[in-house]
Amino acid sequence: MVYVEQGIFYRYEPEVSPVPLVVDVSRSGREYPTDMRTNVPFNAIHDNVSMYVDEIWADTPRYGGTMLYALFPHMYIDANRHELDIDPELVVLPWPVPLEPTVSKRGLGLIKAKSRYGEPVQERKLTYDEIEDRLNRYHRPYHRELGAIIDRAKSGFGKVYHLSCHCMSAIGAPTHPDPGQERPDFCVGNNIRGTESSSPEFIEYVAGLFREQGFSCTVNFPYGGGEINRRYGNPEGGIESILVEINKKKFMDVKTFRKNEGFDEIKNAVNNVLKTLSNDLRSK
Repeated sequence: MVYVEQGIFYRYEPEVSPVPLVVDVSRSGREYPTDMRTNVPFNAIHDNVSMYVDEIWADTPRYGGTMLYALFPHMYIDANRHELDIDPELVVLPWPVPLEPTVSKRGLGLIKAKSRYGEPVQERKLTYDEIEDRLNRYHRPYHRELGAIIDRAKSGFGKVYHLSCHCMSAIGAPTHPDPGQERPDFCVGNNIRGTESSSPEFIEYVAGLFREQGFSCTVNFPYGGGEINRRYGNPEGGIESILVEINKKKFMDVKTFRKNEGFDEIKNAVNNVLKTLSNDLRSK
């Protein structure tokens, strides 16, 4: 069963008896709001979308998990950033509360200053009311839903395993932690500026599931996780939350945005991970 909040998210319910597995795809949204404006070509904006990640993880409900998919583009407002992670240069000051720029210092905060390759994307400074409108229409409803899904699973099973799913460029971009470096097939992360969102055992277990299939998989580099993992991860409290990044070159042509011959292999690899996780959770 699919529950829809128009323009905000799809929630896909388990198709078999449920397990405490939650997958969220927060940066694959392609429904661009009519008030989104930018000075750069559409391709430069669309290149930042985690294309096809929703399709790659779409079989989550077949294995008893719940999947939440954001429909709005993260280049408009990023659900994987803190509400106050805003570059002061992007907004009309003063602000009612102190801003807390972290990732936004690299241009990649709640509101993007730059595209992946450094082009400035905002045509003007945004007001507090405009940011609040985006938060209220998209960011906060998505987090309310994701929080509710995790809370229900925790209440029903006592423990939750959460995967925040994305894709990454084949080569590190200038605005990212590894400029110019070739990247692995997969990356998993649980370290957000020193805060661990999962146990070491769980993240190494998931990394091992990819490696056993012949893929390369790094841990916490180039990415350690985002706001979603920081907000919900609480391994001591029974919530294991990790980031999962897939190298784009493994499943799509980055120039045309079309799937390539590797798409089915990557989807099968992900399904193998989902199946193993589901079976293990049923045996506990």
